[in-house]
Amino acid sequence: MTLVEIMVSMALGVVVIGTATWFLFEGTKASYKSMANVENSIQQWGLATKLQIDGKIANLITVINSADKSTWLVNGGDPIVIGVEDNDPATGLKRGKMLVLSKSQLLEGVDTKLITDIIVYYYTGNNTDFNGTLKRYPKDVRGTFKVTAPKDGAGNLKSVAQLVRENIDTFTGDPALVQDKLTSIAPGGPFAQLNSSNNASIALIRQENSIGKVVNQNLTEVSINLR
Repeated sequence: MTLVEIMVSMALGVVVIGTATWFLFEGTKASYKSMANVENSIQQWGLATKLQIDGKIANLITVINSADKSTWLVNGGDPIVIGVEDNDPATGLKRGKMLVLSKSQLLEGVDTKLITDIIVYYYTGNNTDFNGTLKRYPKDVRGTFKVTAPKDGAGNLKSVAQLVRENIDTFTGDPALVQDKLTSIAPGGPFAQLNSSNNASIALIRQENSIGKVVNQNLTEVSINLR
């Protein structure tokens, strides 16, 4: 090959490589943009989806009055477990600010189930403004909190309330934000158990501020049922 042919070949090679690099860069950028859009969409409407996915690993729902330890003092420092709604208007709505989905297994010869995994949703705020937030632990949407000490010193299996009390600082230390600009439409919190311990209802309304995209969008009565 002559020098001119070599130079032309090299020039063409540089053009081809440059074009391929540009396509690779643009494709990667488009992929990241698409992923970001999906994540934003999940953040907007994904509460029911998250609960349904989490419900597939759980076999028990527990509602607790609050993730704020100071509210437990009236119960001797233990979390206050909210019972299943009895639909009696005289007793009012039995609701709490903390929803615990737990997975357990029944040991041979033991009536109480050994709890192995926990997922926590908790609400901070009240039902008078739109400054509440809904958070989830663990932060990884596919993860669970692995219970490493399911028994107490006497060998008894711990309850959900006991595990929440022992690990509440972990649950509230680095959670994921699920929704913000929320208000609970029910006194006591957004979470309730309706009909059974395998059914839960979340009563929330979402509202963004003046520069947000959502204004008073209803999220009330998102329900989850465990099978």
